[in-house]
Amino acid sequence: MADPLPRGQDRHADRTLTWYFENIDRDGTEQGPAYYMDRDYTPAAVRVLARRAPDAAALTFTIKDDGVSIFSRTPRMEKGDTQEDDAEEFPKNPPTIAEGSIVTLDVTPNGAKGISVHLELLA
Repeated sequence: MADPLPRGQDRHADRTLTWYFENIDRDGTEQGPAYYMDRDYTPAAVRVLARRAPDAAALTFTIKDDGVSIFSRTPRMEKGDTQEDDAEEFPKNPPTIAEGSIVTLDVTPNGAKGISVHLELLA
C-alpha cells in the first residue's frame, strides 16, 4: 500500500468514516449512512473487511463525494478474499473532499457478509 505521507512523518488519520453491513439484500447506490464533511479532507487509505468472503464474484464498491467517485478505478475485493487495502486506487494526487460535502458508499457484495468499509482521511 502506498504511503500518502512524506517520508519521516508518522501521522494518524484525522477522521475515519466507517460503513458496516451484516447483510446487503441489494446491489446499488448510497447504502448505509451519508457523512457530512466538517472541513476539507484528503483521502489517505481505504480498508475493506468481510466476515464471509464474496462467493459469486468480486465485491466492488465506490465512495462518492457529492455523487462523484473519489477513486481513479473501482476498488474490489476478489472472490474468496476477506481483506483489502486500496491506497493505489486513489488518483496520483488524491482529491480534496471539501467542507460541506456529503460522502456516500455504493457496494455490490456478491455474496459477502459482515462487510466493513473504512475511509481514513487527513485534514
